[in-house]
Amino acid sequence: MAVNNSIIDEILSRVDIVDVISRYVPLKRSGSNLSGCCPFHNEKTPSFMVSPQKQIFKCFGCGIGGNVFKFVEESEKVDFRDAVKLLAEQNHIDIAQYQTSTAYQEYSKDEKEKMKRMHKLAQQFFVDSLEKSPEAMQYLTENRKLDITIIKEFGVGYASDKHYELLSYLRNKGFNDEDMVQASLAKKNLSGDVYAFFRNRITFPIYDLMKNVVGFSARVINPEDQPKYLNSTEHKAFEKSKILYGLSHAKPYINKFQKLIVVEGQMDVIALARIDFPIGVATSGTALSEEHIKIVKRHTENFYFLFDNDKAGQQASFRALKLCYNQDIFPKIISLPEGCKDIDDVANLENGKQLFETALEQAHDGFLVMFEKIRTNSDMTSPIDKQKLINAMFELIISVGNVTIQEHYKGLLAEKLWFATEIINVQLQKYKSGEGKIFLKQQQRQRQQTQPEHYQPNRELLFSSLFQDNFLSKCFSPSEGEISEGQRDSLDDFMQTLTSFAKQITIATPQSYLARVFRGELTDPEKEEINEIQLRREKELHNVEDTLTKKAIIQRVIAPNIQEYFKIGTKSQNLSNEEKMELNTLKIQIGKK
Repeated sequence: MAVNNSIIDEILSRVDIVDVISRYVPLKRSGSNLSGCCPFHNEKTPSFMVSPQKQIFKCFGCGIGGNVFKFVEESEKVDFRDAVKLLAEQNHIDIAQYQTSTAYQEYSKDEKEKMKRMHKLAQQFFVDSLEKSPEAMQYLTENRKLDITIIKEFGVGYASDKHYELLSYLRNKGFNDEDMVQASLAKKNLSGDVYAFFRNRITFPIYDLMKNVVGFSARVINPEDQPKYLNSTEHKAFEKSKILYGLSHAKPYINKFQKLIVVEGQMDVIALARIDFPIGVATSGTALSEEHIKIVKRHTENFYFLFDNDKAGQQASFRALKLCYNQDIFPKIISLPEGCKDIDDVANLENGKQLFETALEQAHDGFLVMFEKIRTNSDMTSPIDKQKLINAMFELIISVGNVTIQEHYKGLLAEKLWFATEIINVQLQKYKSGEGKIFLKQQQRQRQQTQPEHYQPNRELLFSSLFQDNFLSKCFSPSEGEISEGQRDSLDDFMQTLTSFAKQITIATPQSYLARVFRGELTDPEKEEINEIQLRREKELHNVEDTLTKKAIIQRVIAPNIQEYFKIGTKSQNLSNEEKMELNTLKIQIGKK
């Protein structure tokens, strides 16, 4: 949609800024103006003013101000065009009459709009493909228990296993290969060939708040395929930190339920809708961000978290709580009925709706739930584990900006640990000053010295990903004539030396990620993590044409890992002195090759 002055004038003449802002902010009369708390930053004393006469707003706290278009842009996180479109739709203004052929041509050239149009066409293509695929439809209706209504409601589609069908379709619509690569609808391999990014997968369209399709998340049908989910990368119309899957669908229901539930993935959002709780949202290939919290906060401050009951889910809950506490939001955490690992399990039960209603009613304050989860997974007879628990809760407490609520949580922590509140206060001050963290790090170092195979798995992921599914060799596939025969031999020698070094480390650390990669023993979540890293690495190397430059990038990235592994290997009792000497030789060779 091109925007000209006639459209703007029509909207300004018919729309009252007070009516629009009142949907977001409670306003009170203040002389000839109205005032309220600013929706764009946290404040207790109102500094946000609206002038009915001038049809403008201004916050004297954060400085944001302007007319009704500016308010909608900031509130809904949309650009000017979409603000115009939204206000026109809400006030039944037909904007088609204002479009001209020249304006349309200008609109067509806009990169952001191009991405939206491309994704809209791709979405229709995926929906049509689903209707033509009995296998995909059977998977959704029988394996995943989705009915046709819910499939259509969420726009679920299917990307066939054909490499070029979508590409041909979009080319016929005027888009080129580079457009499709930028939109994550196509991918270019190291040889320069372009093929469909999503293949033999169920597709879930990701909408912005204007209900424009801006990306996709795609789930495997065949459980042997990896990774389980593929997500669109960011582009001009898709900023992952500002878009939540399901929010455009949940918006009309948030006022009715007076709450919103943050879940892990698309199927969780859909599962909630299946049991008549269409108020779920999820991120798309990224962690929950501060920006996500701000966006949701404009709709409700009554948050609930519903993450998987595993270590990754616990960590996600912890991070999300800290973000919310920073913005004076205090979510509850829902615990699912025993025997149900996720909300999809609940939705598949005959009395799933009733069971979830009970779980929702019994949801507890996030602080208390995190305390119990960490305590359950800790050895409370160990001073180190006990200190880790206390430090974790301190991290949450210092995230709270409200002093009264901070005192409340300190009191709860003292009660749970059978400590006097004064002790908690003293320990918290020490923790803030760094003493508590230093103590814990010292204890952890001592434990690692006596247990050299103790790992933090995330530190291994980057290095381990090079050896999952022969990824290292896939990074270096030069075309004929691109490098000399001598350079080819040198590259092969580098890969062989690096692999030999890695295999020595697996002997030193038989329970590590790296060792389990070589043995093919990774769990599905671990494979997904490594596949995500591989996708990011491929993206980083995508625009590097020179193979030897790619090698130099890999060497630079893994240099800290090589040094760290060497230290661990030399301390391991699993390696003989001769093997440790060989490890040293391999380390030196990797740096030189």
